[in-house]
Amino acid sequence: MPRSAERGAESLPVPEPGRRRLPREARLAQLTTAAMPVVASGGLADFSLDEVTARAGVTRKLLYHYFPRGRPDVVLAVAERAGHELTSGWILDESIPLDQRLAANVGRIVRHAMQPSDAWRIYRLARSAREPEISASVDRFVEIVIASIAQNHLGTRAPAPPVRMAIRGYLAFFESVLDDARGTTIALESVLGMLNAVLRATVEAGTAVPE
Repeated sequence: MPRSAERGAESLPVPEPGRRRLPREARLAQLTTAAMPVVASGGLADFSLDEVTARAGVTRKLLYHYFPRGRPDVVLAVAERAGHELTSGWILDESIPLDQRLAANVGRIVRHAMQPSDAWRIYRLARSAREPEISASVDRFVEIVIASIAQNHLGTRAPAPPVRMAIRGYLAFFESVLDDARGTTIALESVLGMLNAVLRATVEAGTAVPE
């Protein structure tokens, strides 16, 4: 190799660790994945951005490139990810008996709650957050669950206001029960049976209320 070529090769910059060029969506997904356990354990306000960058193998500069406001943008990203993990894949196929759909849909969320998974812990933190952006994100996923429950039980994704109100109240009960159940020796099957029985009664009660 000519000396000029050798000097040119020596002058090329060495890529920083973790700075491999990724498409924007892939990089956002990588950073969000790295942030999930950090936010879940550190809380929405006090988690360490340095820990996020260390887990992702990137610099703070790169993190702020994708999350310009820092923590608030990271929190929104992990709240969105948590919502998707908890609500995606809801079984609505009417050819499957309702009891089986209930067992699959509720059972999947119960598994998140019993670990608890990072998605569940972030969702529960976001549920009590007062920031409008976070509340809006949570409400969007709560509405997805309400619509899915209504579809399974009533054949519509737009239930009447009393039914919507009843299901929303049930979800608050549902989440509280699951958090309490982690500290007990009650069999999981018993918890599931109670939750499904209450859900059926809740929907029935909602439909009995005149609009």
